[in-house]
Amino acid sequence: MKNAYLRFGWLIYVKSTEKTTTSIKLRLDRFIGEVLPDPPRQAKAHLISVIGGDTQVAAISAAISLGDRFMVEGPGVQPIRVCLEGNAQCFKGSIQLPGCKKPLRHLIALSGEFASSSVSAVSGRTLLASSENGFIWASIAHIHGIPGTPDWADWFAGELQTHRAIMPALGIGCNPAIVKGEKEQFLDWLSWGVESEAINLPGETGSIRWPGFNLADLFLPAN
Repeated sequence: MKNAYLRFGWLIYVKSTEKTTTSIKLRLDRFIGEVLPDPPRQAKAHLISVIGGDTQVAAISAAISLGDRFMVEGPGVQPIRVCLEGNAQCFKGSIQLPGCKKPLRHLIALSGEFASSSVSAVSGRTLLASSENGFIWASIAHIHGIPGTPDWADWFAGELQTHRAIMPALGIGCNPAIVKGEKEQFLDWLSWGVESEAINLPGETGSIRWPGFNLADLFLPAN
């Protein structure tokens, strides 16, 4: 974890009432969001991962449930106002550091869209935590139930670029992407690819082994 703080961002929460003002600033190790066209400099948050004390994390969790907005900033992301929309889910945990009496609290919040693959299957867009070709193709094939082999990953990535069906999302600690398109469209691409021999069907029958992915493969190291 040496110099990990250089890769972290900040989550800033300020709320004022007639009597008090609440101001909280937490270290943000992972963030995924997308810029909204209007109003400017605002974004829809899809993943927020912060580390802090008991009181701070509890306050952020409550603010998320209320639909409050936050300021996010970090490497590659200029200060921007964000909000997790309805149906956001929060998960809490503890991190015990050597030499510290009390553990740090860890909060992960997910938007309803990011937490459910069924939303992607019917909305015509898929939000992914990584822009790596193999992960994108494996995710699209799994979500939409599309037949294929892992070897088609680079070809499929090229089709996404050709049809302008992929765009980068905001990310801290990761390189997320948004893929646009529906199952029928992707199947048309595959049909053309096979007919043109840009991609080849397996020569033998049998099960196809897809590579496994874990969080370490998707998220950039924080150290």
